[in-house]
This record gives sequence, structure tokens and C-alpha cells, in this order.
Amino acid sequence: RLRQSAAVFDCTREGVLVTDSNGLIVHVNRAFMEITGYSLKEVMGQRPSLFKSGRHSADFYQAMFATLHRIGEWSGEIWNRRKSGEIYPQWQTIRVIHDDQGRPSHYVAVFSDISAIKNSEHELKHLAHHDPLTDLPNRLLFTDRTEQALTSAQLHKRGCALLMIDLDHFKMINDSLGHTVGDQLLKAVAERLQALLGPEITLARLGGDELSLIHI
Repeated sequence: RLRQSAAVFDCTREGVLVTDSNGLIVHVNRAFMEITGYSLKEVMGQRPSLFKSGRHSADFYQAMFATLHRIGEWSGEIWNRRKSGEIYPQWQTIRVIHDDQGRPSHYVAVFSDISAIKNSEHELKHLAHHDPLTDLPNRLLFTDRTEQALTSAQLHKRGCALLMIDLDHFKMINDSLGHTVGDQLLKAVAERLQALLGPEITLARLGGDELSLIHI
């Protein structure tokens, strides 16, 4: 059973860190070393504060330890730092291990690197508000920014400019030269217009060959 437990501990893809009752690291598994970049020798006898990212306040850690002392377990998202200095997100669960007398003897932290999930969330959010071909804001984002511009104009009693653009005979290009060439043309037009505009102007692709811009 001990050999089986050791094999599971070493082969799991989640990082595992064990500290004694004083908070000093006594063991880590292979996944921990792969995720963090630290070797066993570098972390043995150290405190987990070695991996702090600086993104969390003292209140965050106080609440974490208060939960640990109250129910013996804490789970949540936490940002830590690799040996390389890169800050990355983890989903971490910490449990208190008690001895035969019921006193805390060890703390075990099991964590997953959720960088890929965070990146996917960011990409999905970006795709929801941007045109996949030109990477310009899409109709949804443009509508939101237009509403903000109109509200700001009314509040400050000033004007704002709205311009609608479409490309003449664009269908002819698609029909005669193909959609690949049509896509290249749309991207080129978007890049040229974007290069002419300042940060106070939002240029968007509403669909097809329809572009629009608003100046706040």
C-alpha cells in the first residue's frame, strides 16, 4: 500500500507539496518540480511563501488560514510564481493532516496549473467581441461603445461622429477572384484604415464589407 501510494504521489499530474506543522516544506512530487521549475533540494526546508506572486493581499492569506483552521481544508484560485519569475494561476486545495492526538502534523497542498484555461477564457472573451478575420471590434462591441459615446456626449454636451463605410463591388471580387482574395482585401482595408485613426476612434467590422467608425 505504501509503494502504491508513493507511485500515485509521484505520477499524478497535479503538483503536491507537503509541509510540517511549522510550515516548512518536507516533500514535493515530480509534477510540482515540472510546474514550478524548482528542484527538491531548492525547496526542502523552505516556506511556501517562496512562491508568492505578490498579487494577493495579506487579507487573502489570513482568510485562507482562517478557513484551514476552521474546517481543515481550503480550495481556491491562487497566483504563484515559478522559479523563472513567471506568475501563473493555480487551482489549489490545502488540507490539514492530524496526528493520533488530533494535533495538526502536516499540511498537504495539491494544485493544478490553470494557465491554459485562463488563456482560453481570455481568447473566448476576445473572440466574442472581435471579428475573427480583421480582429476589429465586431457589431456587439461597437454597439456598446456607441452607447457609451452617446451617453458621454449627452452628459458633457458635446458631439460625436459616426461614419458607415462599405466597399463598392465587393461581391464582384468574391465572385470573380474567390473568397480568399476577398478576405485578404478586407484585412488590407482594415489595416490601412486603422493606421490612419487615433486611439479616440473605434473602427469596427459589422459584417460582410460593412465597416463603421465612431469618434468620441
